[in-house]
Amino acid sequence: MAPRSWAVRAYRRLARPVGRLAIRTRDRRRLAALLARLRASPGWRGDRLPVFVVVVPNTLGWLEPCVKLVPPEVPLLLVANGLAGAERRELAAVAPGRPVLALSVLPGAFAKHGTVLDLLAAAAGSDFILLDHDCYVFDGSLFDRVAWRDGEILAAIDRPGFYTVNAASGLRFPRTHFLVVRREALLELRARHGVGCEKATRTPRRLADLLARVGLGDHNFPPHRMPFYDTLQLAMAVAFAEGRRVRWLPVAADGISHVGGTARRLNDPGRAVPGDGEGRNTPRLV
Repeated sequence: MAPRSWAVRAYRRLARPVGRLAIRTRDRRRLAALLARLRASPGWRGDRLPVFVVVVPNTLGWLEPCVKLVPPEVPLLLVANGLAGAERRELAAVAPGRPVLALSVLPGAFAKHGTVLDLLAAAAGSDFILLDHDCYVFDGSLFDRVAWRDGEILAAIDRPGFYTVNAASGLRFPRTHFLVVRREALLELRARHGVGCEKATRTPRRLADLLARVGLGDHNFPPHRMPFYDTLQLAMAVAFAEGRRVRWLPVAADGISHVGGTARRLNDPGRAVPGDGEGRNTPRLV
């Protein structure tokens, strides 16, 4: 590992608790206030859910087509996660007229995706849609409100690549590329069990018996043969153990496309995105 890469990782690891505290307090208030102003504006459509896109460094080229595909009447909010001044200014040009919340992270650092998702659940004030910066929605009906059925906690895309299958249990865990989040159900789950959306490397002891009902635990994490709960997966494991469900949204093959891997350089400094020989982020739909 190059010395610079090691130093960047060490700095980000030390900076993360500071950013997490600011996000849970200051940014929660800022996001709630921003949404309150937007909901009071004449252009707000009450029949539409807010859509959040988390924007990390070196991804604006991938973000631009994502933003352009979101219908103008859909309230889209961008969450700038670790963007420096130049990219912050470029973001305004990539998504003109779309509101931006810049997270309170230290320079050169960024918040984990699960931390940001916890913030959105805490401050959104309603159900919401989470959309990856490199996920392209061609079927506009996916932005419609979901008429929830009893026991449902999320709505996700029913296509390979948008979920992870746990081989031992057969459970399908939705990935965060495109999600409709039933906010109150997620918050209620957190209040009762103390689980959020962040990654976890072990099963909390208080939840071991509950998760054993569906064959999950430290012996069988949701991403089969991987020793952790990925973003949102611990909360979903608890939800499944309680009999809750995901609404799987049928989508045609040309209705949505996710590229993936485009933020890899952020998490692995010095490593280029596969196929991106010159270090630029150029959209390629797959």
